[in-house]
Amino acid sequence: MNANPNRLEAEKKAKLPLRDPDDPRIIYKNSDRAKRIALKIKPSEREVSVTVPGIRALPKAMKFVREQKDWIEVQLEALPPPQPFTPNSPILFEGEIYTLIHTDGRGRPSVNRDVKEIIVPAPDGTLAGRTKRLLIREARQRLEEASHEYATMLGRQVEKVSVRDTSSRWGSCITRKGKGHISYSWRLISAPPFVLDYVAAHECAHMIEANHSPAYWAVVADIFPDYKRSKKWLRTNGAFLHAVGAEF
Repeated sequence: MNANPNRLEAEKKAKLPLRDPDDPRIIYKNSDRAKRIALKIKPSEREVSVTVPGIRALPKAMKFVREQKDWIEVQLEALPPPQPFTPNSPILFEGEIYTLIHTDGRGRPSVNRDVKEIIVPAPDGTLAGRTKRLLIREARQRLEEASHEYATMLGRQVEKVSVRDTSSRWGSCITRKGKGHISYSWRLISAPPFVLDYVAAHECAHMIEANHSPAYWAVVADIFPDYKRSKKWLRTNGAFLHAVGAEF
């Protein structure tokens, strides 16, 4: 009995997305709508996305990537160096460089701001995960405080604050029954405090104006007057936040 061609095609597509075996920073993604192979540098994900117009074009796409290797290297080398969660490595935290200290055991991770150290007790193989969870915990605490502060200034309430690992935006806000539900990137804990506060003010302002009109920016300016400084910092240095925890 002949195999179902539709099933075979589905099985082939399951192989994508695929990371390049020679360079994990390059990832091939299938798109039946695309008409040609395309490369796109994604600084927030620290990778090169290769659009493949159908699974049969994968060998051609890989050949194209090899031909563009010099250009790809130039683009990726322009990104900030990765800051993997490894013992004694530098970690950007609250806008400053801290040192990640790995200790034995399963104690509670902590931050020593006096000597700029992040201390993480962790059994072998768990350091990266426990470090990330510490940063998420610190981010949630600061973002909850800032969100409630700016919402109060606006005469509004925040009902829920979520902290996620996002790449496309630093925060988002929806309003349900008059109360804000705000989601943030945990990476904001690596930014200077005035930047984290700006993003919280930015999202809270959306409870008043659900757009980016002049009226919206007037609301932001009312509760966070120096917002342009923070906005510029994120635009210029956002890639440094995405380097935190990156392996490559």
